[in-house]
Amino acid sequence: MKFFDVGFLHPTNTKNLYRLSFLIIVLYTISLFYNLHLAPLYSEEPRRALVALEMLLNNNFVVTTILKQTFYDHPPLWNIVLAGSIKLFGYNTFALRFPSAFSLLLTGILAFYMGRKYINTKFGILSAFYYLVCADLYFYFSVTAEIDIFYSLLVTLSIFSIFHFYEQKQFYRLFGAAYFFITLAFLTKGFASFAFIIITLGSYLLYKKDLKRLFSWPHIFCALLSAAAVYFYFYIYGSYENLGRYISEMWGLTQQRTLLSDRFDGIVKHLFMFPLNFLGVIFPSTLFLLFIWKKEQIQNIKAQPYLVFLVIAFIANFLVYWVSPGARIRYTYMFFPMVVTVLSYPLFLRLKETNWKHKAYHTLFKVIMAIAALACMVIPFVGYFSILPHLKYTMPLFGLLLVLTLVFHHKTIGYTKHLFVITFIVLCRLVFDHVALPMKALTSSGAAHKSYAEDIYKIIGEDETPLYVFTQEDLRTHIQTPFKLYETASYLEMSRKSIVMNTDQCELPGYYIFNKQNLEGREPLYEFTISKVDLALVKID
Repeated sequence: MKFFDVGFLHPTNTKNLYRLSFLIIVLYTISLFYNLHLAPLYSEEPRRALVALEMLLNNNFVVTTILKQTFYDHPPLWNIVLAGSIKLFGYNTFALRFPSAFSLLLTGILAFYMGRKYINTKFGILSAFYYLVCADLYFYFSVTAEIDIFYSLLVTLSIFSIFHFYEQKQFYRLFGAAYFFITLAFLTKGFASFAFIIITLGSYLLYKKDLKRLFSWPHIFCALLSAAAVYFYFYIYGSYENLGRYISEMWGLTQQRTLLSDRFDGIVKHLFMFPLNFLGVIFPSTLFLLFIWKKEQIQNIKAQPYLVFLVIAFIANFLVYWVSPGARIRYTYMFFPMVVTVLSYPLFLRLKETNWKHKAYHTLFKVIMAIAALACMVIPFVGYFSILPHLKYTMPLFGLLLVLTLVFHHKTIGYTKHLFVITFIVLCRLVFDHVALPMKALTSSGAAHKSYAEDIYKIIGEDETPLYVFTQEDLRTHIQTPFKLYETASYLEMSRKSIVMNTDQCELPGYYIFNKQNLEGREPLYEFTISKVDLALVKID
């Protein structure tokens, strides 16, 4: 007999389950922000950081720059959000990463609200939790300063607004909210954003046999307002910079992701691999496919208008990415809450069952929990982790927490059992924060760039003398100065609160970072190497 089949954690004890859920969301929130600042900037983060920092330092929130040169890329909203976070939390990596992690939390709250309103509270909690712990989001992208989770939040708000207000027959609010959020999405990532509202409105109104709504005054009025906002943005941008080149560059970024951007063999590979990759990155919800392959389960989904809408919105929009070889999984994050919600429903209806599917699912997690607990006990004795001496005290505690979670998972049933699966994943993220992020700070290749910036800052100090990067190439070329120089430059701008400026002249007095091949006899104050390119800091009086 299971000890907790009845009592304070029985699935019928709703009040205690809500208390447990609250505790989980508190731990989850802590896990999102714990040690978030430690890992060095990497991948696209330094470029995002430079744009946001230079917005603040230039006091220009319309035209984006990198190293003082105009950077024709996405519209500025995400960079404005990053700049606001920097103003709030200071010039540091936590400020750069906070908006992405917070956007994930907000999207989870939105998924919970919709699930609670249109199914019930328990379903809203469970489906939102499983969305929040999707592997790719939780363990990778929420730890970065990248744009995609924030962008997906805006698109999700737009799409969910369509169903929410259609159900209430409030059409001005429907089109107003949908176009408001998609206009913000355009101001984040450009033209492709409007495809979401066109496809979703068209497919859902076609399903509802209400296409005439597209020609109604509420739709026309709100669409015109959105168009006016876009025009106003371009008008303002054109008063600062070359508008034609900017629109051309932005459109080029959109076109790269389309069917026209690859050869036939690339298209075939993408058609096969993309849906498989998508299913992989929503783990553990991928496993819910076990519970959906029955006609009865399909009928249960069809009986819920909210789930039908999610299926229509997902299929109609996902097809665009499926046939676009330039698409990446991170471009589809707005579909995660839709898919996880739909996949969770058949599971939710069968929580009381104990057939082989449920046993297989929970047995898999029991094995993973046991391995994770053992790993926590072993890590203090592995030489690779000896550079973090505190682990010998803390990792056994994490191991005990994981063992305790395993015991509760084993002893409980139904809905409660899944809450302990979520608890386990949250604890794994806390272990990741506690071990992997400090290790990255000390051992990753990006750690060197922070060290270079610190060394250069010690030489320059608080001196207001300008710092230049000398190169005669385009921002996107990176031959004389490697792309990874952005990492060092972003740390320098954070520490000096002054822009590192790109230049092809070296006539003005100041500090210069040169490719050593271009030194022409100048005496270096400091030498360093990035991506096998030897660089040097010199001072020109």
